[in-house]
Amino acid sequence: MKSRMGAVAQLLFVDLLGSIAWYPIWWYTKGLQKVVRAAIQQLEYRFRSYAFGIWIRNFFVPMYGQYDWSGRLISVFMRFFVILGRGIAIVFESLVYAAGVVLWIIAPPAALLLALYSGTAGIAGDRIPLIQEFK
Repeated sequence: MKSRMGAVAQLLFVDLLGSIAWYPIWWYTKGLQKVVRAAIQQLEYRFRSYAFGIWIRNFFVPMYGQYDWSGRLISVFMRFFVILGRGIAIVFESLVYAAGVVLWIIAPPAALLLALYSGTAGIAGDRIPLIQEFK
């Protein structure tokens, strides 16, 4: 059985410092992989929920059983605009998920730069010209 001092030293140096050192590696490997996988799964779910296949398969089938020309024409235009709207929505959602992945990638360096900038502003705020503009 380890002594209490040994357990505290292991907790402090191995576990805590090891997890701090492992954090950037995890963020850009396993963490990024999980985020990308989740984004792809959500997009696949949204694509299935929009049911493009059903809308395209029934594109020329008249709505409400109206087989006259006006019923067919209205059905085709209606389905065209529904498919167009859903296509625009899936493209927009894809862009949002892609932006989320990009934000995941740039978040740690941006946070580090902002933290360093804030830390140096308190120390050398009078010598940094950009900070002088905001005072």
